[in-house]
Amino acid sequence: MTPIPILGVPDVTAARDYFVDSLGFACTGFFEPAGEAVYAIVARAGGEIHLQIRRGTSPRRREDHETDAFIVVADVDALRAELEGKVRVLRDIQDEPYGMRDFTIELPFGPRIAFATPLA
Repeated sequence: MTPIPILGVPDVTAARDYFVDSLGFACTGFFEPAGEAVYAIVARAGGEIHLQIRRGTSPRRREDHETDAFIVVADVDALRAELEGKVRVLRDIQDEPYGMRDFTIELPFGPRIAFATPLA
């Protein structure tokens, strides 16, 4: 089983472009029925994230640790270095008591993603 996060976004085209231009993903699917972008699939290093239109307002987050997706990567330190200056880091890289080394970013359109590598 391979879970795939689906992030609700107000503008699918802008979200797709952000993932491609700022986060180094490739767009592998883009769905625009009747001229409105409603769904996109972005992929990187064998994993996918799906972006789906959300027309309503999203609730505001209250705590820095609340995220919308938690993604395990091979080298969280290398990814953090690669993203330096390209993203808004909400919670910087740190070792956690639950056995992961992780950091959290907040996307300009709302969702938050934590990237992690298991501690040795």
